[in-house]
Order: sequence, then structure tokens, then C-alpha cells
Amino acid sequence: MINKKIYKDNIDSSKSLVLDGKSDYLSSSIIIGFDTFNVIIDTTLNYLIVAERKCDGCTQYPPYYRESQVFENIQCDSPACHSIGNTCDKPNKYDPPTCGYETILQQYGANIKTILYRDIISIDDFKNIPVIISAIYEQSNGLSLNSAILGVGPSCPTCPPSPLQTLLYTLKKPYIFGISLDKNYFGGISIGKIDPLLYTGVINYTTMSKRDGVYSVSPIFVGSHWNDQIYNSTRNDIKRFIISSSSSLSYIPTSAYKQLKQFIKTAGCKSGDLDFCSKIDSLFNSCINSSQISIDRFPDIDLYFEEGFILTIPPKIYFHSISRNNQVYICMGILESTDTNAILGINLMRELYTVFDNEKTLIGFSRK
Repeated sequence: MINKKIYKDNIDSSKSLVLDGKSDYLSSSIIIGFDTFNVIIDTTLNYLIVAERKCDGCTQYPPYYRESQVFENIQCDSPACHSIGNTCDKPNKYDPPTCGYETILQQYGANIKTILYRDIISIDDFKNIPVIISAIYEQSNGLSLNSAILGVGPSCPTCPPSPLQTLLYTLKKPYIFGISLDKNYFGGISIGKIDPLLYTGVINYTTMSKRDGVYSVSPIFVGSHWNDQIYNSTRNDIKRFIISSSSSLSYIPTSAYKQLKQFIKTAGCKSGDLDFCSKIDSLFNSCINSSQISIDRFPDIDLYFEEGFILTIPPKIYFHSISRNNQVYICMGILESTDTNAILGINLMRELYTVFDNEKTLIGFSRK
């Protein structure tokens, strides 16, 4: 039995989890059991997923999950096992049947089979909190999972609480967290509170949706104006923005993307600068050397919300840069989506403090 006294000294802890500046996804370090792991912080999942040392076909790099001295198997007949349709699984001929969980990690292209344990984790100053861990014992398909995955997404109504939700409820803190990123993807995550050190000005809130187990918001419309041209995509074009901290870029559905592309090309070419006009067309097909184009000439893109505020995305944010052969290239950071959902990736979360207030079912935005 896990000793509940092991977390009693965490009650007044209030530091923020430091992000390490990766541009592909949010990542940081936590302790699982007694080993330190680099983790992808994923707002679209709600499990803590890590490969076991005996994993068949796993591509995750070491370290692998090792049970601590206080770990517990999730029993097959437990409510935690049956709440999401989990079944008894027998990963090998030596271990007894235990609660298993099988899923497809869509964004990673991997099929995984896991065993569920209850074991301790430490996140920053929050020490030795017992949570449910999904330990992968078999993987097929997908690219290398270079890191463990800490899902901070919303739990379904019948699911066991996510690791973050468990941590906050255990410490009697509100179910709130906030992501703060600078232009270069460095920043922090406030846990159980709103941290005034991570933002400036006011926080503007809109309704949070948790449909399909992901956080999303629904602006009234997305718009811009430039050189007497207007761009306006309504909810008919973009029904919702899924907030994904595991996506490096952002995406909008085909109809909205075509409108945005046509708007930028038409408005940009009205300046009469033929060289600039030709570069605009290239931006939607490839990346351009930063010495050949000034992104400051491009307009802001605005998200308008029912609550009366506007979230402005400047060109320095919706464009992103990459380095190749000691050269810096500028690329479009809003791409065409393959479905009807828009994705607000971490490139558009830069220079923002994004608050996920699960207590009030609100998502807030403020400037970093």
C-alpha cells in the first residue's frame, strides 16, 4: 500500500515546472519512481505513458520505467480498470494477469499495449505523488518515442483521473495549470495556480470545451486586414481550435486555409513590389532565406471571441524559423488541416500565457 504521508510536505510548494525550449513539442523533466525522465507534455492525452524495460518493439530511448518499492498493480476487478473498458492482460508467461490498456497514439503513429500501475512521481517540488502509470510492454508502428509522455489533457467522465489531476487533488490544489512560452519556446508551467510572474496585463477567458478528450476553444471568427483586403473565416470554416502542446505547428481546415492563402497573396501583391509578391507565393510551398524577406511587412491575424476580446497573432509568431547549413529560413507556421478541426500548436502559443482552468471550465490567454 502506498503511504499517503509521503506527500504531506508538498502542500505549500508553488514553483513552476521549467520547459526546456524544444520547438517540436513542450518538454520537461520529471521523476517516475526514482528515475528522472524527459517527458513530452501533451494536452491531448491524459495518461502518463512510459516504456518498460521488457517492452517488445518499443522505440523509446532509455531510461525505462522501473517500479519503485511502493508500486501497486492495478487489479483487473478494480473500478480504475473497468472505468474505461480496460481488460485483464498477461504481458508474458511469468507475470500474473493484470489491468491492461491498449490504444493508438494518433499524433505519434504508434499502437501501444500497456500495463497499468500505481506508482509515485515527482514534478518539480511536488514529491512522491501516487498516480496511475501506463507502462508500455508492446509497441507497433510509429516513429521513435524519444521521451515518455505526460498527458495533461482532460479525463473522460468515466476515466481514472489524469496524473496532473491526481497530483492537484492529492495536494488539495485547484485543477488549474498555465503554460507560458517565450519566442524561443522557453518558459514554464504553473501547476495548481495562476502565476503572476508568467504573464503581464490581464487574462482574457473563453469557454473551454473538453469534447473528445481534448481542450479546445471556438472563436466567433478569425480575421485580418491588409492593403484594403479582408480575411474572415467564421465557425462555418473553423468550428474549433484544439490546443495541442505536442504539435510544433498549427493547422486550419482546407476552406479557411485557402481563404488565408488567397488573402495574403492578393493583399501582399497590391504593394506593387514584384519581388515581394513572388516571395509570398513561395512561402506557401517552401521556406525562404530570412535575408530575402521581411516578415514585419505581413499583417496580424486575430481570433475574435464571444466574450469580447481579441487574441492577436503577429507575423513573428505565425511564421517560424529553421536553420540549415548556417542559414536561417522563414517558414509559414499555419498549414492546411486534414480534417475539420483547427490545431493551435505551440508555435502560436509563444509569447502567451495560456491558462487551463478546469475548475471553471475556462481557457485564458494573456501576454507573456
